[in-house]
Amino acid sequence: MSLQTGLVTLALPCYNEADNIRAVMQAAILELEKIGRPWELIVIDNHSSDRTATVVKEFVHSESRVRLIVHPENRLYSGSCATALREARGELIAIMDSDGQFSASDLPQMIARLEAGANLVIGWRKVRHDPVSRKLMSAVFNKLGKLWLDFPLHDLNCGLRMFDRKFVGVAEIKHCINLVNPELYVRAYNAKLKVDEVIITHAERTKGQTSHDFKKSYRIFMSVNNYFRTLRAEKNS
Repeated sequence: MSLQTGLVTLALPCYNEADNIRAVMQAAILELEKIGRPWELIVIDNHSSDRTATVVKEFVHSESRVRLIVHPENRLYSGSCATALREARGELIAIMDSDGQFSASDLPQMIARLEAGANLVIGWRKVRHDPVSRKLMSAVFNKLGKLWLDFPLHDLNCGLRMFDRKFVGVAEIKHCINLVNPELYVRAYNAKLKVDEVIITHAERTKGQTSHDFKKSYRIFMSVNNYFRTLRAEKNS
């Protein structure tokens, strides 16, 4: 994918977000326009079973700077982020969840951190608007991140992060899982790149459903714990 000087890329991974995706795209474009730089918006549909792709296709007709990529099979969240890394044309690239809980209004402060020398900036939901079950799961993930990886930031699983082209050069995503920030951190750490964080806004999900099935908490815990264990070996290698 050819690089375009000065371009900002915002990638939106999505799975069954037909109820949210149009509003998320519209809000994102309003914020991208305020930045005052050329931009592109990439929607990565992870083999949704609803009308997500159809909604985006209809939207693309009125906005040529929006691109849709549809996976032929579900590649989990990390797979969608890998596609974003591969397809982005921008010098600066953000990946943001498309469930309406995050806002592109936080991109300017992330850009400022990147221009100040950071290579990877991860959001911190200091004030969260999530159900208790999700907060508890995130707390467990954060503890595992500290234990296995010595993860230095506050919010290991935040759905908004941004990075520069130097980071893209080392950001290989190897693991197929509904997480990505831990692996991004390890790639940055091994390459001796600078990781930073900013406090971002967070909203309650009002439409659609999370792809995480918390009824399978034990299986999720074991999968994530094994993931961290593997990343620790990769970090120390």
